Amino acid sequence: MLLNSIRLIFFGTILWGISTLPVPSNVDLTNNNLPIFSNGFIFGTDRLGRDNLSLFCYGSMSTIMIVIPARFLTIVFSFLLSSIGLVFPKKSDFLLSGFVSVSLSIPSLLSALVVISILPENPLSVIIAILVSDWAMVYETLSAKIREIQTSPYIAASLCFGAKPYHLIVLHYLPALKTMFQFLFFSGLPTVVMTTALFSYLGIQTSVGDSGPGLGEQISFSKDYFDKSPFSVLLPIIAILTLVYSLGSRNQKYET
Repeated sequence: MLLNSIRLIFFGTILWGISTLPVPSNVDLTNNNLPIFSNGFIFGTDRLGRDNLSLFCYGSMSTIMIVIPARFLTIVFSFLLSSIGLVFPKKSDFLLSGFVSVSLSIPSLLSALVVISILPENPLSVIIAILVSDWAMVYETLSAKIREIQTSPYIAASLCFGAKPYHLIVLHYLPALKTMFQFLFFSGLPTVVMTTALFSYLGIQTSVGDSGPGLGEQISFSKDYFDKSPFSVLLPIIAILTLVYSLGSRNQKYET
Protein backbone atom coordinates (compact mmCIF):
# COMPACT_ATOMS: atom_id res chain seq x y z
CA MET A 1 0.00 0.00 0.00
CA LEU A 2 2.80 2.43 0.92
CA LEU A 3 4.75 1.61 -2.24
CA ASN A 4 1.70 2.13 -4.44
CA SER A 5 0.96 5.45 -2.72
CA ILE A 6 4.53 6.63 -3.30
CA ARG A 7 4.32 5.62 -6.95
CA LEU A 8 0.99 7.37 -7.41
CA ILE A 9 2.23 10.62 -5.88
CA PHE A 10 5.60 10.51 -7.64
CA PHE A 11 4.46 9.64 -11.16
CA GLY A 12 1.35 11.79 -10.79
CA THR A 13 3.54 14.78 -9.92
CA ILE A 14 5.76 14.12 -12.93
CA LEU A 15 2.81 13.90 -15.34
CA TRP A 16 1.25 17.01 -13.85
CA GLY A 17 4.54 18.89 -14.04
CA ILE A 18 5.37 18.16 -17.67
CA SER A 19 1.81 18.99 -18.73
CA THR A 20 1.53 22.31 -16.86
CA LEU A 21 5.03 23.64 -16.13
CA PRO A 22 7.35 25.17 -18.76
CA VAL A 23 10.53 23.39 -19.77
CA PRO A 24 13.32 24.52 -17.36
CA SER A 25 15.71 25.73 -20.02
CA ASN A 26 15.45 29.53 -19.74
CA VAL A 27 17.78 31.58 -17.53
CA ASP A 28 16.11 34.21 -15.33
CA LEU A 29 18.69 35.71 -12.99
CA THR A 30 16.13 38.09 -11.52
CA ASN A 31 14.51 35.07 -9.82
CA ASN A 32 17.60 33.03 -8.94
CA ASN A 33 17.92 31.16 -5.63
CA LEU A 34 14.37 31.88 -4.56
CA PRO A 35 13.29 30.06 -1.35
CA ILE A 36 10.43 27.57 -1.15
CA PHE A 37 6.87 28.86 -1.34
CA SER A 38 7.94 31.81 -3.42
CA ASN A 39 5.30 33.33 -5.66
CA GLY A 40 4.97 30.97 -8.64
CA PHE A 41 7.77 28.68 -7.44
CA ILE A 42 6.59 26.32 -4.71
CA PHE A 43 10.05 24.71 -4.33
CA GLY A 44 12.03 27.81 -5.22
CA THR A 45 14.55 28.21 -8.04
CA ASP A 46 18.17 27.32 -8.70
CA ARG A 47 21.01 29.79 -9.22
CA LEU A 48 19.96 30.37 -12.84
CA GLY A 49 16.36 31.10 -11.87
CA ARG A 50 14.95 27.80 -13.14
CA ASP A 51 11.95 26.32 -11.36
CA ASN A 52 13.12 23.47 -9.09
CA LEU A 53 9.82 21.61 -9.40
CA SER A 54 9.99 21.82 -13.19
CA LEU A 55 13.58 20.54 -13.10
CA PHE A 56 12.42 17.65 -10.90
CA CYS A 57 9.56 16.66 -13.23
CA TYR A 58 11.37 16.98 -16.56
CA GLY A 59 14.58 15.42 -15.23
CA SER A 60 12.67 12.43 -13.87
CA MET A 61 10.78 11.93 -17.14
CA SER A 62 14.00 12.07 -19.16
CA THR A 63 15.54 9.44 -16.89
CA ILE A 64 12.51 7.16 -17.28
CA MET A 65 12.58 7.58 -21.07
CA ILE A 66 16.19 6.35 -21.13
CA VAL A 67 16.11 3.71 -18.41
CA ILE A 68 13.15 1.65 -19.63
CA PRO A 69 14.22 1.37 -23.32
CA ALA A 70 17.81 0.67 -22.26
CA ARG A 71 16.82 -2.21 -20.01
CA PHE A 72 14.34 -3.59 -22.56
CA LEU A 73 16.90 -3.54 -25.38
CA THR A 74 19.52 -5.17 -23.15
CA ILE A 75 17.21 -8.10 -22.44
CA VAL A 76 16.16 -8.43 -26.10
CA PHE A 77 19.77 -8.33 -27.29
CA SER A 78 20.86 -10.93 -24.73
CA PHE A 79 17.97 -13.22 -25.62
CA LEU A 80 18.77 -12.99 -29.33
CA LEU A 81 22.34 -14.06 -28.60
CA SER A 82 21.04 -16.92 -26.46
CA SER A 83 18.72 -17.94 -29.31
CA ILE A 84 21.66 -18.07 -31.70
CA GLY A 85 23.19 -20.56 -29.29
CA LEU A 86 20.11 -22.75 -29.67
CA VAL A 87 20.24 -22.66 -33.47
CA PHE A 88 24.03 -22.96 -33.85
CA PRO A 89 25.21 -24.45 -30.55
CA LYS A 90 28.78 -25.36 -31.50
CA LYS A 91 29.66 -22.19 -33.40
CA SER A 92 28.03 -19.84 -30.91
CA ASP A 93 29.71 -21.51 -27.95
CA PHE A 94 33.10 -21.08 -29.59
CA LEU A 95 32.50 -17.43 -30.50
CA LEU A 96 30.59 -16.20 -27.45
CA SER A 97 32.12 -18.01 -24.49
CA GLY A 98 35.40 -16.07 -24.53
CA PHE A 99 33.70 -12.80 -25.43
CA VAL A 100 31.25 -13.14 -22.54
CA SER A 101 34.04 -13.97 -20.10
CA VAL A 102 35.99 -10.87 -21.12
CA SER A 103 32.87 -8.69 -20.86
CA LEU A 104 32.11 -9.99 -17.38
CA SER A 105 35.66 -9.36 -16.21
CA ILE A 106 35.54 -5.67 -17.17
CA PRO A 107 33.67 -3.40 -14.70
CA SER A 108 30.35 -2.48 -16.22
CA LEU A 109 30.77 1.23 -15.51
CA LEU A 110 34.16 1.25 -17.25
CA SER A 111 32.63 -0.42 -20.32
CA ALA A 112 29.85 2.15 -20.39
CA LEU A 113 32.24 5.09 -20.08
CA VAL A 114 34.42 3.77 -22.92
CA VAL A 115 31.37 3.53 -25.19
CA ILE A 116 30.23 7.01 -24.17
CA SER A 117 33.66 8.42 -25.02
CA ILE A 118 33.52 6.90 -28.51
CA LEU A 119 29.95 7.72 -29.53
CA PRO A 120 28.39 11.17 -30.01
CA GLU A 121 26.97 12.67 -26.84
CA ASN A 122 23.21 12.05 -26.91
CA PRO A 123 20.62 9.87 -25.12
CA LEU A 124 20.95 7.09 -27.72
CA SER A 125 24.63 6.75 -26.85
CA VAL A 126 23.68 6.38 -23.18
CA ILE A 127 21.27 3.57 -24.07
CA ILE A 128 23.95 1.79 -26.13
CA ALA A 129 26.48 2.25 -23.31
CA ILE A 130 24.11 0.67 -20.80
CA LEU A 131 23.44 -2.22 -23.19
CA VAL A 132 27.18 -2.85 -23.65
CA SER A 133 27.80 -2.76 -19.90
CA ASP A 134 24.91 -5.06 -18.89
CA TRP A 135 24.33 -7.53 -21.71
CA ALA A 136 26.84 -10.17 -20.60
CA MET A 137 25.30 -10.62 -17.14
CA VAL A 138 21.79 -10.85 -18.60
CA TYR A 139 23.05 -13.29 -21.24
CA GLU A 140 24.59 -15.56 -18.62
CA THR A 141 21.38 -15.54 -16.57
CA LEU A 142 19.20 -16.34 -19.59
CA SER A 143 21.60 -19.01 -20.82
CA ALA A 144 21.52 -20.76 -17.43
CA LYS A 145 17.72 -20.76 -17.49
CA ILE A 146 17.68 -22.01 -21.08
CA ARG A 147 19.98 -24.91 -20.17
CA GLU A 148 17.55 -25.79 -17.41
CA ILE A 149 14.62 -25.73 -19.84
CA GLN A 150 16.53 -27.91 -22.32
CA THR A 151 16.41 -30.80 -19.85
CA SER A 152 12.62 -30.68 -19.55
CA PRO A 153 10.51 -33.55 -20.96
CA TYR A 154 8.46 -31.41 -23.32
CA ILE A 155 11.61 -30.25 -25.13
CA ALA A 156 12.69 -33.88 -25.59
CA ALA A 157 9.20 -34.78 -26.83
CA SER A 158 9.19 -31.89 -29.32
CA LEU A 159 12.58 -32.94 -30.67
CA CYS A 160 11.32 -36.48 -31.13
CA PHE A 161 8.48 -35.13 -33.26
CA GLY A 162 10.94 -33.23 -35.43
CA ALA A 163 10.62 -29.71 -34.03
CA LYS A 164 13.15 -27.22 -35.39
CA PRO A 165 15.12 -24.84 -33.10
CA TYR A 166 13.01 -21.83 -34.09
CA HIS A 167 9.85 -23.82 -33.26
CA LEU A 168 11.25 -24.54 -29.82
CA ILE A 169 12.17 -20.89 -29.28
CA VAL A 170 8.72 -19.57 -30.19
CA LEU A 171 6.55 -22.32 -28.71
CA HIS A 172 8.55 -23.38 -25.64
CA TYR A 173 11.45 -21.16 -24.62
CA LEU A 174 9.72 -17.79 -24.89
CA PRO A 175 6.68 -18.82 -22.77
CA ALA A 176 8.92 -20.54 -20.21
CA LEU A 177 11.16 -17.47 -19.93
CA LYS A 178 8.34 -14.98 -19.39
CA THR A 179 8.80 -14.78 -15.62
CA MET A 180 12.57 -14.56 -16.02
CA PHE A 181 12.19 -11.65 -18.46
CA GLN A 182 10.01 -9.83 -15.95
CA PHE A 183 12.46 -10.43 -13.13
CA LEU A 184 15.48 -9.33 -15.16
CA PHE A 185 13.69 -6.22 -16.34
CA PHE A 186 12.53 -4.92 -12.97
CA SER A 187 15.54 -6.09 -10.96
CA GLY A 188 17.89 -4.26 -13.34
CA LEU A 189 16.07 -0.93 -13.46
CA PRO A 190 17.56 0.49 -10.21
CA THR A 191 21.11 -0.08 -11.47
CA VAL A 192 20.30 1.58 -14.78
CA VAL A 193 18.76 4.55 -12.96
CA MET A 194 21.92 5.02 -10.89
CA THR A 195 24.15 4.63 -13.97
CA THR A 196 22.12 7.22 -15.88
CA ALA A 197 22.26 9.61 -12.93
CA LEU A 198 26.04 9.16 -12.71
CA PHE A 199 26.43 9.90 -16.43
CA SER A 200 24.37 13.04 -15.97
CA TYR A 201 26.45 14.03 -12.92
CA LEU A 202 29.60 13.71 -15.03
CA GLY A 203 28.12 16.09 -17.60
CA ILE A 204 27.04 13.50 -20.18
CA GLN A 205 23.77 14.42 -21.86
CA THR A 206 20.92 12.25 -20.61
CA SER A 207 18.03 14.61 -21.27
CA VAL A 208 15.64 13.63 -24.05
CA GLY A 209 14.93 16.49 -26.41
CA ASP A 210 14.62 20.00 -25.01
CA SER A 211 13.75 18.98 -21.45
CA GLY A 212 16.45 20.66 -19.42
CA PRO A 213 19.30 19.04 -17.46
CA GLY A 214 19.24 15.47 -16.15
CA LEU A 215 18.93 14.66 -12.45
CA GLY A 216 22.63 14.04 -11.90
CA GLU A 217 23.55 17.23 -13.74
CA GLN A 218 21.19 19.17 -11.49
CA ILE A 219 23.02 17.87 -8.41
CA SER A 220 26.43 18.64 -9.88
CA PHE A 221 25.37 22.13 -10.90
CA SER A 222 23.83 23.15 -7.56
CA LYS A 223 25.86 21.24 -4.95
CA ASP A 224 28.15 24.21 -4.23
CA TYR A 225 25.15 26.46 -3.59
CA PHE A 226 23.28 24.17 -1.21
CA ASP A 227 23.10 26.85 1.47
CA LYS A 228 21.36 29.27 -0.89
CA SER A 229 19.08 26.82 -2.72
CA PRO A 230 18.93 23.47 -0.90
CA PHE A 231 15.98 22.13 -2.89
CA SER A 232 18.00 22.43 -6.10
CA VAL A 233 20.08 19.54 -4.71
CA LEU A 234 17.51 17.74 -2.58
CA LEU A 235 14.79 17.37 -5.24
CA PRO A 236 16.94 15.51 -7.84
CA ILE A 237 18.31 13.27 -5.06
CA ILE A 238 14.74 12.49 -3.97
CA ALA A 239 13.81 11.82 -7.61
CA ILE A 240 16.68 9.33 -8.07
CA LEU A 241 15.96 7.50 -4.81
CA THR A 242 12.22 7.38 -5.52
CA LEU A 243 12.81 6.04 -9.01
CA VAL A 244 15.09 3.32 -7.63
CA TYR A 245 12.55 2.41 -4.95
CA SER A 246 9.48 2.56 -7.20
CA LEU A 247 10.96 0.66 -10.15
CA GLY A 248 13.08 -1.81 -8.21
CA SER A 249 10.56 -2.95 -5.61
CA ARG A 250 8.44 -4.51 -8.36
CA ASN A 251 10.90 -7.41 -8.77
CA GLN A 252 10.21 -8.81 -5.29
CA LYS A 253 7.09 -10.60 -6.54
CA TYR A 254 9.16 -12.51 -9.09
CA GLU A 255 11.76 -13.83 -6.67
CA THR A 256 11.63 -17.54 -5.97
